[in-house]
Amino acid sequence: MILFLLSLALAAPLNSSQGKVELPWNDFSTLYQKYMAETPPKIVSPRDWTLDRAVFTGSVVGEGEDAYAIIKLQLRGEIHKQEGWATVPLLGASTALRSAKIGGKDAALFVQSGYYTLITNKPGTFDAELEFAVKLFAADGETGFTIPLPAAGATVIGLAVKSEDELDFDVPGAGGLNTTSVGTERRLEAYVPSMSSLTVSWARKLKDTAVDEAKREARVYAEARTLVGVSEGVLTCRTDIDYTVLHNKVDKFHVSLPADVTVLEVRGAGIRNWTQGKDGGIDVELNYGAEGLYKLGVDYERALTSGADIPLVKLSGVTRETDYVGVDARSAVELVAKTATGAVPIDVRELPAAITGQTDYPVLLAYRARGGDVKIPLEVKQHPDMDMLVTLVDTASAETLVTEDGRRMTRIRYGVRNNRKQFLKMELPKDAEVWSASVAGRGVKVARGEGGGVLIPLVRSDASGGALSAFLVELVYVEGGAELANGKGNLKVAMPTVDAPSSVLQWTVYIPATATIVPKTSKGTVRRVDWFSAAPVLPAEAVVTQQAQHALNAEVTNQGETGALGQGVEPVEVQLPLTGNAYYFEKMLVLSEDLWVSFDYKHKVKVR
Repeated sequence: MILFLLSLALAAPLNSSQGKVELPWNDFSTLYQKYMAETPPKIVSPRDWTLDRAVFTGSVVGEGEDAYAIIKLQLRGEIHKQEGWATVPLLGASTALRSAKIGGKDAALFVQSGYYTLITNKPGTFDAELEFAVKLFAADGETGFTIPLPAAGATVIGLAVKSEDELDFDVPGAGGLNTTSVGTERRLEAYVPSMSSLTVSWARKLKDTAVDEAKREARVYAEARTLVGVSEGVLTCRTDIDYTVLHNKVDKFHVSLPADVTVLEVRGAGIRNWTQGKDGGIDVELNYGAEGLYKLGVDYERALTSGADIPLVKLSGVTRETDYVGVDARSAVELVAKTATGAVPIDVRELPAAITGQTDYPVLLAYRARGGDVKIPLEVKQHPDMDMLVTLVDTASAETLVTEDGRRMTRIRYGVRNNRKQFLKMELPKDAEVWSASVAGRGVKVARGEGGGVLIPLVRSDASGGALSAFLVELVYVEGGAELANGKGNLKVAMPTVDAPSSVLQWTVYIPATATIVPKTSKGTVRRVDWFSAAPVLPAEAVVTQQAQHALNAEVTNQGETGALGQGVEPVEVQLPLTGNAYYFEKMLVLSEDLWVSFDYKHKVKVR
């Protein structure tokens, strides 16, 4: 009543003179706040409906091509929409619906967007029960069906199939799959995650043959491939064994070897442990039972004795064995094949590629055997090694300047390829004085060797693509001589002798412009030519690699005053004043020999 009067008072115009109401201020404020309070906003659910649980219970009816499944679907859901109509998809319309009930009463459903759909305007929980039929599929001994699933929070399926045989059920994606048997009825219960469809299939269960399999003996077939490398004093063998295990699993292998071999390595997957007995045999234990193909490898060696047999593996516990043996020579030895027992010689091309492909040496002997007692005697003849060239001078290019007073200044450059030589030894002309020397662009200090020769420290050439790279060695020296005669005279000029062969020597001699060589008077070990047969080819000055750089630095520490790289010494650039008349001399294939030329000249001194 009070609120009604207040509403009339508030609704009346403020300037109305029809009457007035008098109230204490506190009462008026309370009434006013109650009147002006807004109605709380309505809370709207994000979804019009939800399905909490879906339970499928079915059984198979009929046999053969006429069989089908009758499935009852029980749904529990809730309508959240407070006003208006809500539509709830319950089951895919691809099934044959037999009946539908809501709350125990028949319900009218309609098809919308491929689903049997419930329409209702009653909020709250509801229970739905649908019964439908689905056709079975059968292929390759497997039978089953596929049904659409409603969008329920939890889904459970139960199925009963009559069968005289035990069945294996398969429900992809299901968790907690349980199967039981009651008489001839095979029952399935499974919990299914949320997905769009569900496939249930079953097949006749195979008899448990685990006990029979455990009693069956494994059959093992093997192929052994052995590469024997013959070098000085030792036979190195590498054997790869391919086991094929059938009918059962094997976790142990035994390989027999001669007692005098040394096993270097045993290779294979899942090896727990391997031991070698006093008889040389190897017992290998695996972490698991091998079945099918298993690969085992054994590396071993034996001291080489004259007339000894090749040490070969013998495989125990195998039904059939095939052996291939290849022999290569890895040093200067000659292999002589003797008559083998239990093995037949074959062409090397008949060996498996697994043998020939693992060696860079030519395989000289090849054998094939079928297991059993195999003996392959081998005679090895060792021959003395010959000295091989370890340092070569590809090109030697020299310029000699002869002055009016007879002094000679010579610069000679060598393109050197060196494998392991420590010094390049040079015999200089008598009383020659070395002015500078460099190796690979770096200045070096030369040493005086026994007999008065000059020792120039070398670096080791870098190996690139199987070939040694060249580096530059340069030497500048000066020697005295008699003053050139006024008129006719004879001049002899010599080159250093080195302890490494040279492929070609190209030598240019400059004499004063006031002198000329008398034709057909040249003599010596180097032939005079009008032009060089080819332009001099020398390596760049700074081609030393990091390896060579370390070698040069090592020379500083190890060689001391006997000839080494001078620390802090830069190459001295000695510029020869190459003026005057130039004459060319050339020699192919220079060995350790004296190199000199002499010729008559005509010299006319200018009168000042």
